Amino acid sequence: MADISHPSWRSSAIGIYRFWRDLGYGIGALGFGLVAHLTGAVTAGFWFVAIAMFLSGALVMAWGEETHPRLNPAE
Repeated sequence: MADISHPSWRSSAIGIYRFWRDLGYGIGALGFGLVAHLTGAVTAGFWFVAIAMFLSGALVMAWGEETHPRLNPAE
C-alpha cells in the first residue's frame, strides 16, 4: 500500500488496508471454527483455511500489479 499511494493520503490507505486485513483474520477464525464444528473435525478447518489462502493468493497473482521499479521497469 505504501508503495503505490500518494504521500498525502498514504496513512488513510494503510488504515483501510489494515482494516480489511484484520477483518480477514476475524472472519478466517470464525470460518475455521464453523467448519470444524459442522464437520466435527479440526483438520477440515485447516483445509478450509488452506483453500481460502490459496484462492486469495491466486486472485492477487491474477489481478495484482507489480509496482517495484526493479521488478517492473518502465518501458
